[in-house]
Amino acid sequence: MKKWMLCLFVPMVLTSCNYKTNAYKALEQEKDSLLLEEQKKTAQLNQVMAVINLVEDNFEQIKQAENFVTFQTNQEQIAKDSMSQVVEDLDLIKNSLTDNRRQIAGLKKQLAKSRLMSKDLTKMIERLNSKIEQHTKVITDLREELAQKNVRIQELDQLVTALHENVEGLQENVSEKDVQLSAQEKQMNKVWYAFGTRKELKAHGVFARNGLLEEGFDKSYLLEADLRNLTEISLYSKKAKLLTNHPASSYVLEKVNDFLVLKITNPKKFWEISHYLVIEVN
Repeated sequence: MKKWMLCLFVPMVLTSCNYKTNAYKALEQEKDSLLLEEQKKTAQLNQVMAVINLVEDNFEQIKQAENFVTFQTNQEQIAKDSMSQVVEDLDLIKNSLTDNRRQIAGLKKQLAKSRLMSKDLTKMIERLNSKIEQHTKVITDLREELAQKNVRIQELDQLVTALHENVEGLQENVSEKDVQLSAQEKQMNKVWYAFGTRKELKAHGVFARNGLLEEGFDKSYLLEADLRNLTEISLYSKKAKLLTNHPASSYVLEKVNDFLVLKITNPKKFWEISHYLVIEVN
């Protein structure tokens, strides 16, 4: 009898140990995945800040060159030896502004492809673009002042022309990027949901098991929505159960006029695991 009981007990222990081992491995994999994602975000942020620092350094050089050119412009007559320095500084301003414009455009493109874009970074990019416009105006004003003194510098004329052409091109490019960003943002916020009886959900291949939809499910059966606008769903049933994974703290099921209504209290958290929602109702 004891031997028989022992034979039953041993497999149970081994099964339990194996279960714990598998669960532990799953947790380890999840931890490693989260750590890797965090490291990627940190690396991307460091790269972004390096570009911003480079752009700021360029602006500092531009400012110093502008100060010299402005000082010479305010003189009654520009000395010949100073004129060569003016031309050199104008060339520095041109190259630095062109490089800054290229760096900022590349930065916007990089942020559009990542999830790092925030209000602070958006404002920072707007401020950097505003600086370019300010320096462009300074150069334009300097040319006008020099022209009043009958001083024409070919490099300055070419610089102003190039700056205005680049600004016009940049404005068109920004408009296109804004449209692209808007489309990307809309796509990122798309979610799909469906609710029905177990029979209905199975009939359309959207019955979730263990919180996951089976591969090849019928997406056309689900309704599409924008998570920023979807705050509640009327279920027209007295009983309901979420089959997909969504944090319990991000929603509530409330009874309204004898029927349940799913109210999403924290959309960002609610959809962070999955952008698909399946609810079984009775």
